[in-house]
Amino acid sequence: MFFFYAVGLIFFGPLSERFGLKETICFGLLILSMLMIISFFITNFTNFLIIRGLQGFWAASFAPVSFIYVLNVLEKKHHGITVGVINTGFLSAGVLGQLLSSSVNLFFHWQAIFLTLAISYIALLIYAIKKLPKPQIKQEKRSLIQLIRLLAKLPLQKDLKKLYFITFTTLLAFVAYYTSLENFFQHTLSLSEQAIFAIRAFGLIGLIVTVFSVKIGHRIGFENTIIAGLLLSLLGLILSMITNIFIIAFGTIAFVAGIAIIIPSLIHLLGVKGGENRSLTISMYSFILLLGASLGSGISIVSNYFSQIVTLLFLLVGSLIVTLLEKRQLSKR
Repeated sequence: MFFFYAVGLIFFGPLSERFGLKETICFGLLILSMLMIISFFITNFTNFLIIRGLQGFWAASFAPVSFIYVLNVLEKKHHGITVGVINTGFLSAGVLGQLLSSSVNLFFHWQAIFLTLAISYIALLIYAIKKLPKPQIKQEKRSLIQLIRLLAKLPLQKDLKKLYFITFTTLLAFVAYYTSLENFFQHTLSLSEQAIFAIRAFGLIGLIVTVFSVKIGHRIGFENTIIAGLLLSLLGLILSMITNIFIIAFGTIAFVAGIAIIIPSLIHLLGVKGGENRSLTISMYSFILLLGASLGSGISIVSNYFSQIVTLLFLLVGSLIVTLLEKRQLSKR
């Protein structure tokens, strides 16, 4: 499913410029609804894997396109807060999705989650068709070869590669952090699944700062906002090294709050620096974000919880140094 989702993230952004942003979102929701209904009835494991792969591909029709849609439809003053809200949804989906699936599984068979999601997608599709305005954007006609060449060059561009590095390390750290916490709570502290879930959910309080990320960015600068977010996340990691559940819980809030103000700032800067290739830039951002998230769970190979947290500290310090160097170069121009 990861491979198909990654392919979708790369291509749906630029392809949406040819077929339309609203059309891409709506068609993606329609296909996802149909695939979820098929998953509810499927019994063959091989066929189930194939359908899941297709779901991953079409699920990618929303993430990059939603950011591009916001940048094309809304006034510039509303970009930050809207991107922040979308970002909040993505970050909280991991916890809320588990809550939804657990609740459905508690009262019905596990396959019922697919029917539940199908109904949700159909409702969203109806809303999107009726309420989402259709943006007027220049229709791009790029060949597949041109598309691949442009995408391959983006991570190497001087103005973008540092932002992509921060993007990669940010979500890698986010996923790795929660993976480390879960292992520590389960195997070292022997907490129940309910207690672990409660602490994870408690950390999502930090997402509230997303609402203020745009104001912070315009007031102190988006580069400075990224620096502030990294420092806040580093504070959260330091607090998480203290083996007290309550201190760790507050550490999760600080860590998540830092991530929550970093990502909208990254999207804003990538949108600005992407220029005419903004859709490609955002698509590559989504892909790199996913790549970081997928590698984040691999942090568990590090020997123990404290070593894992120290590894994440070094990782985010590296992003902090990159951001400071970028800011220094900008100030010399």
